[in-house]
Amino acid sequence: MPPLKKKRYLLIFLLMVLVLFLVIIGVYWFIFRKNWSKELYPVIHIEYGEEITPEMLFQNEVDLTNYQIDPPLETIHEVGTYTLKIMVNNSSTQIRVIIEDSISPQVEVQDLTRYIDEELPSKEEFVTQVIEASEYQILDYTVNKTVGTHEIIITVQDIHGNSTQKKATLTILEDKEPPIFAGLTDITIEVGTTPDLYGGVEAVDKRFGNVEFTVDDQMVDYQTPGRYTITYKAKDQLGNESIATRNIQIKEKAITYMINNFPVYNQYPNYPNGCESIALYNLLRYYGVSVTPEEIVNRLKKGDGPYWNGNTLYGGNPEIEFVGDPRDIHGYGVYQKPIRDVANYYKSGMIDYTGHSLNEVLNLVKQSIPVQVWVSINLEDTKVCTHWTYTPTGETINWICNLHSVVVIGFNDNYVYVSDSYTGKIEAYSRIQFEKMYNLFGKRALYYPNDSVKSFMENKVH
Repeated sequence: MPPLKKKRYLLIFLLMVLVLFLVIIGVYWFIFRKNWSKELYPVIHIEYGEEITPEMLFQNEVDLTNYQIDPPLETIHEVGTYTLKIMVNNSSTQIRVIIEDSISPQVEVQDLTRYIDEELPSKEEFVTQVIEASEYQILDYTVNKTVGTHEIIITVQDIHGNSTQKKATLTILEDKEPPIFAGLTDITIEVGTTPDLYGGVEAVDKRFGNVEFTVDDQMVDYQTPGRYTITYKAKDQLGNESIATRNIQIKEKAITYMINNFPVYNQYPNYPNGCESIALYNLLRYYGVSVTPEEIVNRLKKGDGPYWNGNTLYGGNPEIEFVGDPRDIHGYGVYQKPIRDVANYYKSGMIDYTGHSLNEVLNLVKQSIPVQVWVSINLEDTKVCTHWTYTPTGETINWICNLHSVVVIGFNDNYVYVSDSYTGKIEAYSRIQFEKMYNLFGKRALYYPNDSVKSFMENKVH
């Protein structure tokens, strides 16, 4: 065979061997790839923070009783690409696991307000909550520091570059509000008295709270009666100033009118509800009438205390009788007419002055005439607390609680002085509150006039 033909056959043979080799390699690769593709994922994508488990790497039909993974799954948690060596039933392969962070942070922001003289808020102050990012940074914001409302863009970026932008507003204000005074009520004092011009007064600034203030009373003459003006000034830290005035009335010294040596007797323990009788007893003693509290109580007309008959409450009428008994702790009381009747028995001439104002009553006291009046115990506020039906007439009796009777023996501009059987002492009560209770109980009053006193004293001498 010619040499050329031999070379051609040899070349053909080598090509056939090469083709056969490639076919064998291809078949082997095809079979190997086919078998493992059923058992392994070639590339696994995992979201950052999610736990990696063997079930993510294998098909369901793979026996998980005998496998090895290198490196161990518990060591793989940071963002990145990892190549894992997988050993299953003495066969091995490799697989790629890609851990990626694709979720942007969830961000909540708030609007803020600052004054022009304050520092701008930090970027962190705008952010109230960040979710889906354990580590993150807040990027700086920019703003032109001028009075007004500005839109702020807050950018929060996690360590893997995911970012979220939120809009907030920054309102910049200019503080021009001065402090506000409180407690500058009018003052009324007597000549020669030095008032506390600071007590109860404060200057409060909206931003800075209480601030110091000055008082100018140079125009006030404390020795001369008249109406004057006091000037108050306060200034906050920014120089905003407030000026306010306060009126002060300088009065002549109050004159106290007092009937001296007027008797006082305690209604306790014998007459727990006998204030009206004991007030009359003190009045009669003042005029020298010889009588005992028991005699007055015995002579006083008495009616039924409140009692139930079926669903109706019945009782006496205090306009004509004592409701109950003055000696009884459960007794009620009586008004001026029955007391006047008893008074006239022991000394005639008692005047029923009911309906006259307190000023008119005090004018009698100014003439040294004591006056018995009806008010409340200790001058406490009270009201109608119960009612019942008066049996003989069927009329409704409205009862005001804490009824009390005292004898007025003195007064000045601020107080009324009384002989008070409830305390057994001479008491001083607020004139304003006294008038309020006196009016509430119907302006009830009794007194002996001066001419009666004169006649009585003349008869006493003879």
